[in-house]
Amino acid sequence: MKRTPLYETHHTLGATFTENYEDWRLVAHFTDTTEEHRTVRQGVGIVDLSHRGRLRLTGSDRAAYLHRIISNDVEGLSVGEGNYATILTNRGKIIADMNVYVFEDSIGIETNAETTLSLYQELDKYLIADDVTIEDFTERTGAVGVHGPAAAELLQTVYGFDVGDLPEYHSFVGEIDGRRIVCVRANETGEVGYNLYTPTESIESLWDTLLTKGRAFGAAPVGLTSLNSLRIEAGIPRYGAELGDSVFPGEAELERAISFEKGCYIGQEIVARMKYRGHPNRLLRGFEIASDIPPQVGDRLFAEDKEIGWITSAVVSPTLGKTIGLGFIRVAFTDEGSRVEVQTADSRVGATVQLLPFYQREA
Repeated sequence: MKRTPLYETHHTLGATFTENYEDWRLVAHFTDTTEEHRTVRQGVGIVDLSHRGRLRLTGSDRAAYLHRIISNDVEGLSVGEGNYATILTNRGKIIADMNVYVFEDSIGIETNAETTLSLYQELDKYLIADDVTIEDFTERTGAVGVHGPAAAELLQTVYGFDVGDLPEYHSFVGEIDGRRIVCVRANETGEVGYNLYTPTESIESLWDTLLTKGRAFGAAPVGLTSLNSLRIEAGIPRYGAELGDSVFPGEAELERAISFEKGCYIGQEIVARMKYRGHPNRLLRGFEIASDIPPQVGDRLFAEDKEIGWITSAVVSPTLGKTIGLGFIRVAFTDEGSRVEVQTADSRVGATVQLLPFYQREA
């Protein structure tokens, strides 16, 4: 069972752990999950993300090599820029999704824990004569997320300068307590967010500094249960739930992960054909569900006696005070306000189709 470098720190804080996460023993929650959720919506939450996969590409061909394999532009990115992308099968289905960050001497990739190995193997498969080295940096580094309306103020305090205008996926390298810390602008909760990366030996000091200096901004540690309910409210699909190797990017409406101008990449022909010559048969949508108990993953959606889709994630929303879910549904039923039913283990319950996100902070 794998543990993050902050495991003992979390244990001291009284964390409750989950072991049902790709062989990782991770924090489910520290206190009440609803309170942790509200901490992120109202102040700032600090979350350990060290289990996520981090790959590093070096070598003179790194940008050109990655550009021809993944779905988004790489060669057009300058140092400090980044984007969201996927790597696809030759049939256009998602092997992994990732965040791509361009640094001065390397390209960094972050992916989910469950896709770290498959992404590494897929990238390595296409290395032929390229001057590129791919390294798995996951165990050599740690990651901490800082998310909430007060996140920029907290980071200004610890870095000593304003980080608030950093565009999404953009990064910079600064120092906190004399240690080199990479900061990336992220959106994982529907709030202002930043993910910070540092060598393993510095991660505990970073965690302590963020919590100590964050008290003035209402900061508190949060676990993965709250992070999941926050991302469902924000309508953000996750690999292993909404995304997988049976899903096309167009079905999950991941146009932000696709460059339609860059030319060929693996699976490009299928993606382009779906966009310009046809349309998906199903799409990812939100559902407001008329039940106090969330449906289970895989529960089927019906229109009268016709099966039309299924639920991929569901939660009782602390922000909205109602049960919501994400799922795929046939295109004919994707209009906002469409009435459908969810077949649960006990009965059928009514649901209303919602366009995503459920929640978005007003600018």
